[in-house]
Amino acid sequence: ELPAAGGSLVQAEDEIAAMGMVIGASFGGVPSMTATSGPGLSLKTEMMGLASIAELPLVIVDVQRGGPSTGLPTKSEQADLFAAAFSAHGDVIRPVLAPTSVADTFAVTVEAFNIAERYQTPVLILSDQEISQRKETLDPIDTSRFVIESRLRPTAADLQGYKRFKDTDTHISPISHPGMPGGTYLASGIEHTEAGSPTNSGNVHQKMNDKRTKKFAPLKERRDLFEVSGNPSAPLALVAWGSVAGVCREALLLAREQGLDVKLLVPTLLYPVAEKAYQDFLASVQAGLVVELSHLAQFHKVLRMHLDLPAGVKSMARSGANPFLPTEIVGALQHLLSELQRSHESLLQPQE
Repeated sequence: ELPAAGGSLVQAEDEIAAMGMVIGASFGGVPSMTATSGPGLSLKTEMMGLASIAELPLVIVDVQRGGPSTGLPTKSEQADLFAAAFSAHGDVIRPVLAPTSVADTFAVTVEAFNIAERYQTPVLILSDQEISQRKETLDPIDTSRFVIESRLRPTAADLQGYKRFKDTDTHISPISHPGMPGGTYLASGIEHTEAGSPTNSGNVHQKMNDKRTKKFAPLKERRDLFEVSGNPSAPLALVAWGSVAGVCREALLLAREQGLDVKLLVPTLLYPVAEKAYQDFLASVQAGLVVELSHLAQFHKVLRMHLDLPAGVKSMARSGANPFLPTEIVGALQHLLSELQRSHESLLQPQE
C-alpha cells in the first residue's frame, strides 16, 4: 500500500540491515519505520542505540509472540516489554506505545511517528499476535482528524555555525538533512559535542545524557495517552495494556453489573512511565490487579520501579497462549474485595 500513498518499501536481507536502512532514511529527512517480531527485535537493539544517540526519529513495530527465541511463534504474549524499554547499553529512554485493537493500531502508529519526529527518537509499538492476525470489521477511519507532526528544522539563523545537538530550552535541537546549505553534521554512535564533534569528555557526556533524557518530560505529562473508565473514586482497579485491555474492558462491565465499584486504566504510553497519571488513578485504590500475559509480570515490575503501588494492588500474570477470561478477572476482583473486607473487619475488632 505504501507506493500508492507516496511512500516506498525495501525488503532488506535481515533485521540488522532493515534497521540500518530506516536510520539512513531518517538521516535523509524521511519519516521511516520497520517491523519485526520475536528474535528480530533483539537483532535491532544495537542500531536502536545508534538512533538514540544520533537523535534520529524512526518507528519500530514489534508484534509480540511467545518467547524466548522462536518460542511460540503463532501464539500471543506480552513479554517483550523489558526488551523494548531496556534493551540498550548505556542510559537510554525510548518511548514505547501499545495498541489495544486493530482499529487502535492506526491511531497509535500515527502517534508513534508524531512522538518520534517531535522528540527525535526511536519509538517502539508493541502489538501482539492476537491483534496483528485478527480479522476485524472496522468503521471507515476519518484520516482528516489526525495531525501529522514534522521534526524541528533549522532556521537560517540556526544554520550560521550550525550545532546539530544544541541543548535548547526544550532539549530538542533543529535537525537538518543532507544537501541543506550549512546543515552538514556528523551523526555517529560516539558521544559528541553540541556541534557533533566526537568527544571523550565526561562532563560533555553528562550534559548530553541530560539532554537526551530531559526532553521526554512533556511526554510524561500527556493524559490523552491513558484511557480511564469506571468510577474515578472506585476502591477497586484494573490496569491492562495491549490486547488484554479488551478482556478487561468486558470484565469491567461484568464487575459493575455484579455491584463491584471498580475502574480500569489502559495506557497507550507504556514507557517512559508517567508517574503522575498512575498516582492520580491509584489515589482512591485499595486493591486491584495488573493483568498481563507475561510469566515474569513485566509490566507490574516496571510500574513498581517507578511507583509505590498500593499494597492491595497485585499482579495477575501468566505465560502467553493462555488467554484470560472476563469472568476469571471478575472472580479475582471478588476475591480481592473479600480480602479487603476481612482486613477492615479485623481492624475494627477491639484489641485485648
